[in-house]
Amino acid sequence: MNFDYVMHRTASFSQAADRLFEILRILRGPDGCPWDRSQTLESFHSNLLEESYEYIDALQQLDYPGCHEELGDVMLVLTMLGQMHEELDHVSFASMIDDTSDKLIRRHPHVFSNQQADHPDEVIALWDNIKEQVEGKVATEENFFHHIPKALPPLDRAKKIQKRAAKVGFDWDDVSGTLDKLREEIDELQEAAENGSLRDMEEEIGDVLFSIVNFSRHMKITPSTALHRTNEKFMHRFNVMRTKLKSQGMELDDTELADMETAWNQAKNEA
Repeated sequence: MNFDYVMHRTASFSQAADRLFEILRILRGPDGCPWDRSQTLESFHSNLLEESYEYIDALQQLDYPGCHEELGDVMLVLTMLGQMHEELDHVSFASMIDDTSDKLIRRHPHVFSNQQADHPDEVIALWDNIKEQVEGKVATEENFFHHIPKALPPLDRAKKIQKRAAKVGFDWDDVSGTLDKLREEIDELQEAAENGSLRDMEEEIGDVLFSIVNFSRHMKITPSTALHRTNEKFMHRFNVMRTKLKSQGMELDDTELADMETAWNQAKNEA
């Protein structure tokens, strides 16, 4: 395969970024790629979430060459979205980056000015004060949580909601309170399962999940990452179980649950 556009390595980040911008301009241009030209903000934005989770996958597996590739893909998606916004005259990519740099300087006066903050908690307090007093990002009369994006995945949004409430003191004193609340919600879920309607059960399941997020937040664990890891673990063990059963001449559709459980436990012990 011959390439008219010469492939080469660059010597600096700025050169590499300029090269990526130029390639995307060509792909999105009149003589570019039909697929790339057809993409819109609406059709393409979900790739940002997908590529971010692929990076998390690689990081959890300590696959650093994979991290290298996936971070590159995240950069590609960010640049593509920025290019689309430029084409629509929403804002320039350079302006977006400059605004972010300005925000970092503004929110770190303990580094770039004469403010004092020697502990992470002091930094967070300073950061929050600047967001509210300088940038005007304060709660409205109607909605205390209006800055929390509705498009966030529900587990991540629940964590944001709880953190926002905790900043004004609406929080458990320690993690034991979150565990007590979780047990209470599980009891209410069991009661709803025995006596309630589907709507009651749905509400109680939501309360259990919200309580789990609260416990995770106190333990400094990201619940969506924990669930993502469990999803991967389940799929791996299920595939091992299926392989073991097939080696014994059994297919999943025709296998008794007891045999599945035996193979599952074997897969679990080998993990």
